[in-house]
Amino acid sequence: MTRATFYTDHWQHIEEERVSRYEQMFVWRDSHATLLEPLDLRIGSRVLDFGCGPGFVSLGMANIVRSTGHVYGVDLNKQFVLAASKRAVKTPQVSFHAIQDGSVPLANNSVDRALCKNVLEYVPSVSSTLAEIRRLLVPGGRVLAIDSDWRFVVVEPWGAERTARFFDAASVAFKTSEIGRVLRSELLNAGFDDVEVQIQAGVDTTGGSLSVLRNMASYATKYDSMDPREVDKLLTEAESAVENGAYLFALPQFLVTGINPD
Repeated sequence: MTRATFYTDHWQHIEEERVSRYEQMFVWRDSHATLLEPLDLRIGSRVLDFGCGPGFVSLGMANIVRSTGHVYGVDLNKQFVLAASKRAVKTPQVSFHAIQDGSVPLANNSVDRALCKNVLEYVPSVSSTLAEIRRLLVPGGRVLAIDSDWRFVVVEPWGAERTARFFDAASVAFKTSEIGRVLRSELLNAGFDDVEVQIQAGVDTTGGSLSVLRNMASYATKYDSMDPREVDKLLTEAESAVENGAYLFALPQFLVTGINPD
């Protein structure tokens, strides 16, 4: 694992502590249904979940498309694929598959919907990834790309300057940490039609996002980008702020849809 390839390597080799955090972070919540509304899921939809992680969102979508539809969760991490497959043993309308060298083991025009949630910030080539998604979509099929722009994150009580320094140090974990603002252009360049953009920004004041900050802390100190003592101080401040009611975390999500042309 090197600094130059860490952005993708750290998804192929995940330590147990981080797996446990993802089990909490990626669980299906009622808010996901609202977040996925632009995908226009229907009973009978065939859906690609590109970068499915532990599979919770795939399983949630399987409950929407029901027995006449199918959800294909795909991920480059084989541990995720195995764990998700075990969770899906009683849900036949969802299956999980490993990505090999950026290629999804599905035939052309296999799906009519494609979700790519918080994935494009990590991939080696956004254009190649979107081309692969277009290959899998039927003509007229819809893609929903959801991603962050880490220049817009707010963490209180840190303030703007310390928040920016923390996430600059953690940016080693991303290939394109500002992907949100360029998603529209990327989908247009990839040949999608009817590209539309929405922004949703949730606010956490109860500490649920501390797991995000702890992940970022491990990245910020990975290659000595930030003094571990400063990182520990920031995390302690955030944890104390949760206890005294002064905590606030906000990160806008860019929701960009496009149609695969006929």
